[in-house]
Amino acid sequence: MKTNIVYLLGGLCLALCAACEKICLDPPGHSEADFIVENTFTNPLVPRGADPWVTQKNGTYYFTYTQGGKLVLYETKAMSELALATPHDAWIPEQGMPYSKNLWAPELHAINNKWYIYFAADNGSNANHRMYVVENSSPDPMQGNWVLKGKVADPSDEWAIDGTVLTYKGQMYMLWSGGNAGAAPQHIYIAKMSNPWTIESEKVAIASPAYPWEMNGSAINEGPQVLISPNGQVLVVYSGSGFWVDTYCLGLLSLKADGDPMNPADWTKTPDPVFSMNAESGAYGPGHNGFFKSPDGTEDWIIYHARSAPGGGSRNARIQKFTWHADGTPDFGVPVKIGAPVQKPSGEPIRKIYRTDNWSIAGYSSEELANDRLAIRLIDNNVFTFWITRYSTAPTHYPDHWITVDMGDTLAVDGFILVQKSGDRKIKELELLVGNDNQTWESLGVVELLDLSPNRQYIDLAQRKQCRYFKLVPVSGHDSQEQPGLAEAAAFILEE
Repeated sequence: MKTNIVYLLGGLCLALCAACEKICLDPPGHSEADFIVENTFTNPLVPRGADPWVTQKNGTYYFTYTQGGKLVLYETKAMSELALATPHDAWIPEQGMPYSKNLWAPELHAINNKWYIYFAADNGSNANHRMYVVENSSPDPMQGNWVLKGKVADPSDEWAIDGTVLTYKGQMYMLWSGGNAGAAPQHIYIAKMSNPWTIESEKVAIASPAYPWEMNGSAINEGPQVLISPNGQVLVVYSGSGFWVDTYCLGLLSLKADGDPMNPADWTKTPDPVFSMNAESGAYGPGHNGFFKSPDGTEDWIIYHARSAPGGGSRNARIQKFTWHADGTPDFGVPVKIGAPVQKPSGEPIRKIYRTDNWSIAGYSSEELANDRLAIRLIDNNVFTFWITRYSTAPTHYPDHWITVDMGDTLAVDGFILVQKSGDRKIKELELLVGNDNQTWESLGVVELLDLSPNRQYIDLAQRKQCRYFKLVPVSGHDSQEQPGLAEAAAFILEE
C-alpha cells in the first residue's frame, strides 16, 4: 500500500512538473491564431555561391564557395538561415605565387582531428591550375591559423581542379577533375593518398564525357562529390558539360559492392543525368553540389548552385531535401522553384512570430513626414514601406535616434526579427532594450544588423524575456547617412 502511494505521488509530481513547464514556456492568454508559424524558407539561400560546399560537425554547419582571391568560411546552426552567417576570411594567399589567383571550389574537411581546405588555384593562367591544401589544428575552423601544406598532385602533375577526398576500407583517396591544361575533355581521376596532403599513387580515370548531356559547351566531367548510400555503397555525384551553359547538370557514378576504387571497371556511370535544368523552377545550369544531414540527422539534403535566368549570370546557392530509390541511388527530384516555400530541415528552430495587428508605436525620435515614411511603417507587415528618421520638424541624427514599440500586452519573447530597408540609410549597429512601463528599460546589448533587405534577421535572446515594450536605438549606419531607416520589426517565441 505504501509503495502504491509513493508511485501515485511520484506520478502526480511528474504531471505537475510537466504542467508547470508548459505554463512557463507557453505565453499565457495566447492561441495559435496569435502567431504566424515560420517553418519554411525559400531558395536561393544567398545571392552568390558558385561551387558551394558544406561540412557539419557537432551541430554546426560550415559553408564555403568559390570567391577567387581567398578562402572564406561561414558558420551557422541552421542551413536555411545561411544568409545570416558572418563571413570569416580563413586564408588569403601570398601574392606572386603559383597559387595566388583563381582559387576555385574550396572544400573543408575534418581529418584526424585537424581541419583541411582543399582548393584549386593558379598564377593567373588557367593552364596552371593545380590543387592545394591548407591545414588548421584548431578544434574550431573559424579560429586558429591556416598553414599551406602544399600542392596535392599525382606524379603527372597535370592540370587539376575540384579535389575532394574519400576514405574507403581504411584507405584515403583523392578524386578530382583533370585534363590537358584545362582543355576538353575533362576526366574524373582518383589516386591513393598517404596523408591528407600527399598523393602516393598514379592517377586512374574513372569517368570521361561519353553522353551528349556531358558535352554541352564542352566535354567535361568535373566536381566529383562522394555520397554514401543508406546501404553503404560508394557513389560519386559529378557535374557534366560546361558550367556556363544552361544544361549543366549532375551525373552519377556507382562503385560496385566491395569494388576497388582504383579499378575503372568497378565503376558504373548512370546513362542519364540525375539532376537537370528546370526553367519553370528558375534553375539554369544546376550543378557542383555537396551534401549534408538535417540537424536531427533524419534527412538528406543537397546543396548546389544554379542561375536564376537563362543565358548566363551569377550562380547562387540552393538546398533541397532528397530521398533514395529502392536500388540505393539518390532521388534528387527536380530543382525547387525559386521563391517557393520549402519546409525547413528537420530539427531547425521553428519560430512562432507574434501578429502585430494590435501593436502600436509608443514613441520615436523623428519620422519622415514626406513620402509617408512614418514610424508606424515599422509594424505594418510590409517590408517595402519604411520608417525613416528625417524631414520632420525636429530631425534627429546619430546618436539620438530611437523608436519604441508597444506590443499591447506583456508577452514572452525569445527573440526579435528585424528587416532592413532597401537602398541606403541601413543600420549597422542597433541597441535593443525591453521594458514593461515604457519608462524603465533593460538593455539587451548592441547587435549588428546585416544588409539583407528584404530578408529577415533574427536576434535570438540568451534567455526568454517577459516584456510589453521594446525600444530600438540605432547606433551606427552602413553608410554616411545620418538619418537611418528600418523596414520591419517583430518578436517571436521558439516552438518547443
